[in-house]
Amino acid sequence: MPRPRGLEKTGGRQRGTPNRLTLRRKAELAASGLSPVDFLLQTMRNEELDLATRLDAAKAVAPFIHPRLSAIDASVRTEATAVQLTDQERIARARAMIAEAFAERPEPPVVIAGKPVLHLIEHEPASDEAKSGEHSDRFG
Repeated sequence: MPRPRGLEKTGGRQRGTPNRLTLRRKAELAASGLSPVDFLLQTMRNEELDLATRLDAAKAVAPFIHPRLSAIDASVRTEATAVQLTDQERIARARAMIAEAFAERPEPPVVIAGKPVLHLIEHEPASDEAKSGEHSDRFG
């Protein structure tokens, strides 16, 4: 007689517990030291075997080593509106672009040691008389 609906399941194997056959296969695999992928790679690299056997091993192991590339949707959708300009409008736009390109622009601010400098100190270089004056005997 089936169990009535709504009652909790009691007894039996816990979910995820492997059965005896699975445990035996895992133990044999661990004892051999080779997984099926390792075996196929070893077969593929064995130069003493004939080429057909090695190629079959390579074909069999390839999906586990190199996954297939999937196709992607690369469609691009854009909307472009074409504006019909008269000759006069084109000339006016060209003149505006030329004026903007050649317009005077303010000089960028001078920054020294991370601080903006409001004005630069300009001076005249010292004359030859000042150079040859009182300091010449110290360094000469």
